[in-house]
Amino acid sequence: MTSDLETLMTSLSDPERERLTSAFADDPELAEGVRTMLADLPPETQALLLHRLAVHLGDKPLGGGALLPALTYVIYDALERADREDE
Repeated sequence: MTSDLETLMTSLSDPERERLTSAFADDPELAEGVRTMLADLPPETQALLLHRLAVHLGDKPLGGGALLPALTYVIYDALERADREDE
């Protein structure tokens, strides 16, 4: 499984990659937390979650604690999608 965030981020657009790089640089513990959460997921799901997180961060400013709600939204959406696919 791919767990290296930098490798996963190579498939993102430049603005998406810059958003995530900036967010992770501002909070290294967040980067480690995301890395840990993604580690057991299939590579396609890992890439999708990072993409969705980057897109969500593009819609919301990074200040004021926007990163945690964005991450929560992305994970919740992924779980709902997985449940629908399992049905």
